[in-house]
Amino acid sequence: MNAPLHPLIVHFPIALLSLAAIVQILALWKPRLFDWPATGLLAVGFISGIFAYITGDGGEHYAKNVFGATEDMIHRHENMAFLALLFFGILLALKVLIQLPWTKEHFGKNIRWMMPLLPIISLAGLVLIYYTGHYGGQIVYHGGTEALGQTLK
Repeated sequence: MNAPLHPLIVHFPIALLSLAAIVQILALWKPRLFDWPATGLLAVGFISGIFAYITGDGGEHYAKNVFGATEDMIHRHENMAFLALLFFGILLALKVLIQLPWTKEHFGKNIRWMMPLLPIISLAGLVLIYYTGHYGGQIVYHGGTEALGQTLK
C-alpha cells in the first residue's frame, strides 16, 4: 500500500499559516514592516492548506487500514481543518480588501474598524491549527494502538 501524499504536504500550511498569524500579530506594533510579509505568508499558506485539505481524502483509506482510524476521528480532524482554512481565508480576504488601493480611495480611514479583527482571527486560526494537528495526531498515534490492542500509559 502506497503512503498518501497528505502527510507530506500538511507541514507546509501548518508552518506557513502559523508564521503568518504570528507575523500578523507583530504587525500591530510595526505595520509597515510586518503587514505585507504577513499577507504573503498567509496567501502561500492558504493555497498550500487547500492542497493539504484536498489530499486528505486520499489518506482516509490508508489511515483506516494502517492506523485503525475511525470515521469519527477522521471527520473531527477534517472539520477542524476546514474551520482553520475558513478562518485563514477570511483573514486573507480582509487583508487583501484593506490593502487594495481601491478600498483606501473609496473608504479612506473608515476601513480601520477592521484592523482589530485581524489579530483576533489570527489567534483563532492558530488555535484551530493546533486542534487540527491534535486530531490528526490522534489518528496516527492513538488509533493504531487501539487497533493493535495496545494501551498508552
